[in-house]
Amino acid sequence: MQVETAHPILFLADAAPVVSIPPDTGASFVTATHDCLAFWVLASVDGASLVTVSDEACEAGGAPLFDGTIDAPSGIVTLMDSSTFRYLNVPVFSGRLSVRVWAEDDQNPEWVWLQLGTIRQI
Repeated sequence: MQVETAHPILFLADAAPVVSIPPDTGASFVTATHDCLAFWVLASVDGASLVTVSDEACEAGGAPLFDGTIDAPSGIVTLMDSSTFRYLNVPVFSGRLSVRVWAEDDQNPEWVWLQLGTIRQI
C-alpha cells in the first residue's frame, strides 16, 4: 500500500473506538503503548511512503526499528492516520499481537514494513 498522508505519522492499533496513543510520538521513529504503535512516514510534500503489512519478515533489507507487542482484544488492528482515517483493517487473533517494524531510513522513510505475528484468515 502506498500512502500519502496529511501528517507524517501513522498508527497501528486495535480497532476499538478508543486506544492509548503514545504521549510523545517524536521520541523515536517508533513509539508504542499497550494497544497502539506510532511510526513515521514521509510528509505529503515529500511524496508517498510505501507501507507493507504482512505476517512475513521484511524482505527489503532496511533496519529493524521495533520488536514488541500490542493488545488487540477486538481481533482487528487498523492502520490509521492522526485524523483517525483507517487505511487498512487486518484480522488477527484476539490478545497480544507481536509486531516488528523495519524501515530503510528512520528520518524520512520511503518504505516501512510491519510484520504482524499472525494474520487471521477470514
